[in-house]
Amino acid sequence: MKHRIVSLEVLDIRYPTVRLGMAGSDPRHLAPNYSCVVPLLRTDTGLEGRSLIFTVGDGNQIQKAAVEALRRFVVGRDLNDFIEEPGLFAQALVEHHQLRWLALGTYRMAAGGIINALWDVWAKAEGVPMWKLLTSLPPAKIVQCIDFHHLRDVLTEDELLGMLESRLGDRAANLERLAVEGIRVYSTAGWSGRPLEEVRQLCGSLYQQGTRAFKAKVGRGQQYDRQRAIDEDRRMLQAMRESTGPDALLLTDANQNLGDWRNAASYMAELADYHPLFIEEAIAYNDVIGYAKLREALAPLGIGVAGGEQAPDAVTFKQLLAHGGLTHCQIDGARVAGVNELFAIVAMAAKFHVPVCPHSGGIGLGQLVGAMSIFDQAWFGSEGRWLEYLEFLQAGVFKKPLVVRDGHYQLPSAPGWGLEMEDDFVARYVYPDGPDTANSEESDRVAAAQPGAPPYVRFW
Repeated sequence: MKHRIVSLEVLDIRYPTVRLGMAGSDPRHLAPNYSCVVPLLRTDTGLEGRSLIFTVGDGNQIQKAAVEALRRFVVGRDLNDFIEEPGLFAQALVEHHQLRWLALGTYRMAAGGIINALWDVWAKAEGVPMWKLLTSLPPAKIVQCIDFHHLRDVLTEDELLGMLESRLGDRAANLERLAVEGIRVYSTAGWSGRPLEEVRQLCGSLYQQGTRAFKAKVGRGQQYDRQRAIDEDRRMLQAMRESTGPDALLLTDANQNLGDWRNAASYMAELADYHPLFIEEAIAYNDVIGYAKLREALAPLGIGVAGGEQAPDAVTFKQLLAHGGLTHCQIDGARVAGVNELFAIVAMAAKFHVPVCPHSGGIGLGQLVGAMSIFDQAWFGSEGRWLEYLEFLQAGVFKKPLVVRDGHYQLPSAPGWGLEMEDDFVARYVYPDGPDTANSEESDRVAAAQPGAPPYVRFW
């Protein structure tokens, strides 16, 4: 059956996270308002495909414009154009001769938003959840989805085809196991500046419910008062340790705030007695040499190095993985050019034996990377894998919120990505007319008042 795409609508949703205390705050985003752009593709057969691009506050207006600029490339197309040649269709957006000059960041995320919405239409046409569509694809189809142009020095079409065909039996067994067990999650409970009593209560509650890994933001303001930052981080990690148990893993995340790799290594040495599994985004997302040196420096301390949350394309991941910079690969469902590019990143991580531990700190990212995590673990197993999970902005936001039971993400049953939002939530927080939508000036004032705020905030 043909499904002709007849319209593209783009929602601008801005939730005032600053009114949740310090939830969502980190060393670089001191008072973020969690926001998202939602592309909606409608067909002449009544299907609606949607995706989601996570941003923070004012970033939405730029991202929305970028998605809308792609309208003429998708409206009027038939879904079968995408299904028959998903790789070429994706390349047609990413490599368009008038738009590719914009390169990475906003434009690539916009292309990914359209591509992910097309995958949503496809899954709904089949009547299956996204994870089921992705894990049912034959190896040759997965290979067909990927643009290998800049990747063949580390992964070729034939190599990936062989990797997948050799794992066909494992895929079936892994899916059976995941359907019963689900996927292990960790909680980002230790937001920067969050009152320690709130951290203790949340971690204690989640631990009782089966969660066994917890992440803290570290390094806020370390470039201005290093000892104060270290003391703050140690208090946070101690609160998390005391409210959980000896079997709970602690993770850390600096959101690129620890400067160069030397400073990052010496800073993490101050926290080594808490035995964190890894430090995430210690340094700039594209500092490939720095990641390799940081991993080498932290190895004797038993601290891993995670990255990829803001890595904008498969080539950046190729360099980080091939040069040994990562012990944990963090894909983001809305950062790169959609499912097609995520296939390539997951495959390269598998080749270099680096577990995929997706970033999911934002509205709807759990839905996107949850499906990709199932794809990864179906093909390549679950060893070393963890999925980030936020306990807020699910219930009351999505019609089919994610379900976590006994510390494990449960495989969803809703068709497609499951990103359909509650009408009341959209009405309240759509920008600019929603009565409760985020206020950018309010966020700036809250950010400027935070301890460790950089001097430049006075210009805001």
